[in-house]
Amino acid sequence: MLIFFIHGVATRDIRYADPLKAMIRTECLQKKEALPHFYSSFWGNALSDVSKMWHQIHEGLQEYKIENPHVDLHDIFRYQSFREGLLSEFVGDMFTYLHVSRGYEIRKLIAQQLIGFIKDYPQETDLHLISHSLGTVILWDILFSDRFSDDDPAHYIRAMIQGFYPESQSRQVKLRSITTMGSPILFFNTMLGIDPAQVNAFAERQEQPLRWLNVLHASDIIAYPLASFQSKSACFQIQDIYIATDVNIPGKMARAAGQMELSMALEASNAHTDYWSCNSTVQLITKHLFSKSEIQWKKSASMLQASIDLLQDIDGLTDDKLRLHIKETPIEQYVFADGSGRLLHVVNLAKIHHVYLLDHQETCRFSSYVGWIHSKELQKKIDLIREKFC
Repeated sequence: MLIFFIHGVATRDIRYADPLKAMIRTECLQKKEALPHFYSSFWGNALSDVSKMWHQIHEGLQEYKIENPHVDLHDIFRYQSFREGLLSEFVGDMFTYLHVSRGYEIRKLIAQQLIGFIKDYPQETDLHLISHSLGTVILWDILFSDRFSDDDPAHYIRAMIQGFYPESQSRQVKLRSITTMGSPILFFNTMLGIDPAQVNAFAERQEQPLRWLNVLHASDIIAYPLASFQSKSACFQIQDIYIATDVNIPGKMARAAGQMELSMALEASNAHTDYWSCNSTVQLITKHLFSKSEIQWKKSASMLQASIDLLQDIDGLTDDKLRLHIKETPIEQYVFADGSGRLLHVVNLAKIHHVYLLDHQETCRFSSYVGWIHSKELQKKIDLIREKFC
């Protein structure tokens, strides 16, 4: 397994992903999973130096103070720390990437690093992409934009991934999952104009569904949900996960007192950068990386068994030992195309969702239920099973 990281704004340290790497390794050891290979791409050195701009601003303010000694600089130019912090860094890096030549150089750096990473591990065939902040927009742009010239580095990256250019002469890997953290893709796409249908078209050319996890913190003003990009096809699965932990005590106190603007100012920066060291984030990512939906279904394996493997990965799944509702009229039922059995989806009077899998002899091989909290996840799995096996 290859895991390639793409950082976001204001990143000038190549070790930015080290905390997340260490936590993923620990999770892998505890779950007895094979350790993945990591690569932290780095393009921060291609950005303009926003600090120079702020040096000029502060010099100008000091000159204004000399000419107008009675003024309070923090009153005539308010929220200086917020302007100079996350807001300035994000906007500065954003415009740098959108600059034609700078954007080209950034994509070139990422392409060189990804190609080298893939070549270093010729035995590995599965690629997982994890990106943060502006890095999610760069990833979205690289993979799915049609605005690039034929010689743009984005095409070299696509040539390495199965499903883009079938006749590519490059060694290709399979893109198994995408993880985005603190992503402003939804906001940026109003300008980039990339049709989400292009993602679905790419996903339909894959052997397995393209799984996309989007993690966003409640206090991260840069992060936006991506559920609106979800298609009805089971080939492309995108899931927004919200984290609502307290970033710091001052921010929590301000929010409790109803001072939402103050809370935002106190929490926004940390909320946007702490994904790399957040326990909740690493648990979500680890589960996403090793999801059982990645199982390679062999032709010799029955569709019944493959469906059981998929359903067993659902949170909140409880064994239905009594099978009290198996004879009730299902809200949906499907027959497996290989004749190995059928699936029944039953919702009882208490709105509890039950799923039963019967083999070709009508013997129940799987019986479980979930509460309403996890019913959407169950429905997604059933939809996937219907599309792939029924």
